Amino acid sequence: MIDMDVTLDWQLDTLPAMLVAGLSMFFDQLPVDPYIDGDFRRRRYGRFEKQGQGFHRLDNGVFFQAAAINKFLGDVPRTYPDLLPAVAQHDAFLAMLSAFARHTALADGREIGVHQMRICASLGSATPPAPEGVHQDGFDFIGVFFCGSQGVTGGALQLYHGLKEQPFFQQALTTGDYLVLDDRRFYHNAAPILPTGQQGHWDVIVLTA
Repeated sequence: MIDMDVTLDWQLDTLPAMLVAGLSMFFDQLPVDPYIDGDFRRRRYGRFEKQGQGFHRLDNGVFFQAAAINKFLGDVPRTYPDLLPAVAQHDAFLAMLSAFARHTALADGREIGVHQMRICASLGSATPPAPEGVHQDGFDFIGVFFCGSQGVTGGALQLYHGLKEQPFFQQALTTGDYLVLDDRRFYHNAAPILPTGQQGHWDVIVLTA
């Protein structure tokens, strides 16, 4: 279980940029997300269980969100390709798991979902990283770990107190930066990305618990 004495609201922090940049090659190998129109989002999904100071890899199973949470793909069981073994064993990824578990005081036995995503943008179009717009994901906590971008501007992360309010936090992250938040209390989104040339991309790993 999660320690209900946790006082985390939201926390902005960072990991060494050079360490996180070592994951960039693995984003080039992401397959297209088959559950959305177009090919602008690439994605893999995995699951881990916290065990002491370490993390046990689980099968990636089926990802599911209720329609009340996700108005685009709610009530749709989704099966994504698993994380590559080299990603699951990478020092940068293990540092992400540890940081997320520390900020959320995650107890042993709790599951962490891992969404490795690349958002692609092409000349003449603005691409929203989150097609559902301002939203919650239906978890206790989420962590957005920014892994880098190339040839794009925009993509600032945004936090909201409510669906009809203006963001109280808005910031573009740099490689290694991450934002952990209480998904029960806040809504979040990311601003559209715009290519600076013919095409570009924006890479993140999102953790959920």
